[in-house]
Amino acid sequence: MLQTAILAFGLSTDAFAASIAKGARFPNMSWMRTAGIALGFGALEALAPLIGYLLGRQFAGAIEDYDHWIAFGILAVLGARMVWKSFHPEVEAKSAATPTWAVVFATALGTSVDATAAGITLALFTSNVILTLAAIGFVTFAMTLIGMRLGGVIGERTGRWAECLGGIGLILIGTQILVTHLTR
Repeated sequence: MLQTAILAFGLSTDAFAASIAKGARFPNMSWMRTAGIALGFGALEALAPLIGYLLGRQFAGAIEDYDHWIAFGILAVLGARMVWKSFHPEVEAKSAATPTWAVVFATALGTSVDATAAGITLALFTSNVILTLAAIGFVTFAMTLIGMRLGGVIGERTGRWAECLGGIGLILIGTQILVTHLTR
């Protein structure tokens, strides 16, 4: 359960960071628009690991002997990328100036790419994939909603720190999977 919570938080921090940036740019966005954007982010963030999970299951037999190394590698790289992005905000500065639905979809899709790769590792630490996906979607929805509403107040800096912590969380999950399998 703790791993699910850490994974959900870790995967949703990039959506949180992006939503803070959007909220900072558009502080007077309506609650309906904010909730719609948050729902879209949550749905895509929950769907992306399902795709990764289904792909991972296709190759489970072939990689069984070293799946823990793959999980560690994927989560460590994703986590390190998130930590790096948190200290290089200029990478995210290239987004569009207005929150059109196309831009929102592209941003949500972009923040969900990591979740697809992380989905490959789901079978290694959870027996209830549906609950894990629901947790990821709900946490992303909540963090996006909060991030957009608070963006104008707290600014983009907080989003970068959240993304850094999320990256560290993913690295820790990968390390725990590796250590558990190597000490069996």
